[in-house]
Amino acid sequence: MTVPLAATTGTASFDQIAIVTGLVSLMYLALAVLLWRERTGRVTLVGRLADTIGRLDGVPRWASLTPYLHAVSLLACAFGVWWDIAVHIDKGRDTGPFGTPAHYPIFFGILGVIISGVLPIALARKPLPARTVKLTKGWRIPCSAALVTVCGTFALVGFPLDDVWHRLFGEDVTLWGPTHLLMIGGVVFSIFARLLASAEVEQLVGLNLRRRAQEIIAVGALLIAWDLFSTEFNYGVPQFPLILQPILIVFGSTLAFTLLRSRRGPGTTFGALAAYLVIRGGIAWAVDQPLGQILGHFPLLIAEAVLVELAALALGNKNRFRLGLVSGALIGTVGVVAEYGWSQVWMPIHWPASMLPSAIGFGVVTGLGAGLVGAWLATRYAEVAGEVRQTPPVRLTHQLGAIGLVAVLAALFFCVPRSADPGVSATVSLEPASIGSEPTAYVTVKLEPADAAEGARWFEALAWQGGGQMTHAMEKVADGTYRSTEPLPMYGKWKSMLRLHQGSRDMVAMWVYAPEDLKIEKPAVQVSNGQTVEFIGEQQTLRREERTDVPRWMWNGGYALLAVVGSLELAGIAWLVGRGARGGRLRAAHLEAQGTRREKESA
Repeated sequence: MTVPLAATTGTASFDQIAIVTGLVSLMYLALAVLLWRERTGRVTLVGRLADTIGRLDGVPRWASLTPYLHAVSLLACAFGVWWDIAVHIDKGRDTGPFGTPAHYPIFFGILGVIISGVLPIALARKPLPARTVKLTKGWRIPCSAALVTVCGTFALVGFPLDDVWHRLFGEDVTLWGPTHLLMIGGVVFSIFARLLASAEVEQLVGLNLRRRAQEIIAVGALLIAWDLFSTEFNYGVPQFPLILQPILIVFGSTLAFTLLRSRRGPGTTFGALAAYLVIRGGIAWAVDQPLGQILGHFPLLIAEAVLVELAALALGNKNRFRLGLVSGALIGTVGVVAEYGWSQVWMPIHWPASMLPSAIGFGVVTGLGAGLVGAWLATRYAEVAGEVRQTPPVRLTHQLGAIGLVAVLAALFFCVPRSADPGVSATVSLEPASIGSEPTAYVTVKLEPADAAEGARWFEALAWQGGGQMTHAMEKVADGTYRSTEPLPMYGKWKSMLRLHQGSRDMVAMWVYAPEDLKIEKPAVQVSNGQTVEFIGEQQTLRREERTDVPRWMWNGGYALLAVVGSLELAGIAWLVGRGARGGRLRAAHLEAQGTRREKESA
């Protein structure tokens, strides 16, 4: 009897579904009780704790708990995601939402993000920001609380949808699957809500060193969270064109550093950089050493921070959009070159020199766009906090921010698509390095056409999911002939292949060895001496578990749904941040008018 694929590859058993449902139900029940008790004027332990911390920190009660809970939740999510990806690279697919221990910190981290949004809703009392969201008569909540809750909810929805996706399409062993991006995106976007909350508090009680430090750390968290999107590159198993890595680095660093430096003055980018390096390095070490998984590499971002600081020292903060454009242009050029050098030193995939012109070209477009988006956010947060600034006009800032977002999205959409043009084959020679129960061999291939790997973004031998991961360069030994620098395993659960990334987006691969997998009805693969093997679309080797009998429209529908959700999240950020900014402007104008009236009366 044939077992259906959907019932065997990474889908949840009843006990796992029960655990998820039970925990989520308990959380929402507890939150519902808290909301009811707080809104009916009853005393709660959470309310008492919020009042105590609020007095100590000098902030309203609704803003006292969220900074700490949100920070811990983000840390749990980030640690869990990098751990989970390392497990998948080393061991392959899991068995559902709690198929690996790494899923627990992700799950509880997402729950923590939701709770950090609901708490201010329950605890909302005056003083409140000038602009709020009205839930009922007499019940208004900060815009930031609504935004955190929405982002966390989208992230949580990704958990059950991930299981549904696996049942429909098989296991997609990639970070960039729709449900994975839904979960990660919700958590990342919640950081913008956290920065909005910081500005709302500043509007009411001003700024002090503690809250300034919290904001700097929040931007460092934004750098860390954004690096999640580059994780496949950082682990050396990217499934999308290599040009995406510099684009992601440019976008994340430009937006974060511009946002912070244009708001908080000299040296603040180095504070965010320090938070990024310490926490990101700590997670990489923890996953590699105590947990024994693959080491995750990451960009340094030192050059990018220095470039933004220098640009700000030269131009000042008076015109944030000018600072954003200059910073983006510098990071898109000098910053890309710096990261190219770093890739040669430590990154698992060395950027080829032939990619630099296109990396700089797309880097400049992305940097300019990210600089405008960062300046727009900085301007809106500043207005929420009560800044009075007449130029540039508000409508123009909206237009510039929109242009920047379109530029970034255009670069991403142009570079994300892959192709897998047929026509490359290889005649294989195997040189045994060890024999017995765990055979390994050096792999030599003679390509047809002979120039197929000339100027390639990468041509490498990869073995993974057999209890570890190995990546070895294919060294040219003659025209059209290449040999792996180290032997590949051909036993057990290892999946060994050669990967070739031609041009800007053509990505193909050929099998060397793969075990029989009865659960997905895949036969064993074992090449032999003298065999000629055709290169196929790389996705067929890296995502062996994916179903091939699913109509294309279903795949397109999944990604279209992700695009809709992503658009809703972006629209929510724009609307709620813009709403808070309008309130800040009105409040500042009112206070200014009051001050003028008092001066006239005293005169």
